[in-house]
Amino acid sequence: MRARLRSARPAAAVSDAAPASPDPKRRRFLLTLGVGGAGAAAASVAALPAVAGIDPVKGDSDSDARYRETTHVRDYYRSAKL
Repeated sequence: MRARLRSARPAAAVSDAAPASPDPKRRRFLLTLGVGGAGAAAASVAALPAVAGIDPVKGDSDSDARYRETTHVRDYYRSAKL
């Protein structure tokens, strides 16, 4: 079993006093950074073009939304058979 060796130097003194107050410049910088990021996000969303609303019940056109088996789909099914 090893014996613990103690250092001959005294332990560092720890002060119990808390810092007076945080740096207000740092807080202001972080606040500005957050507000600026939110503003940039809002500006980019506002610049997007508006999306036309589609009635979810009726849809744009029923013939385009349905599945159609075309020639290239049939060729794929034929090549995928085991």
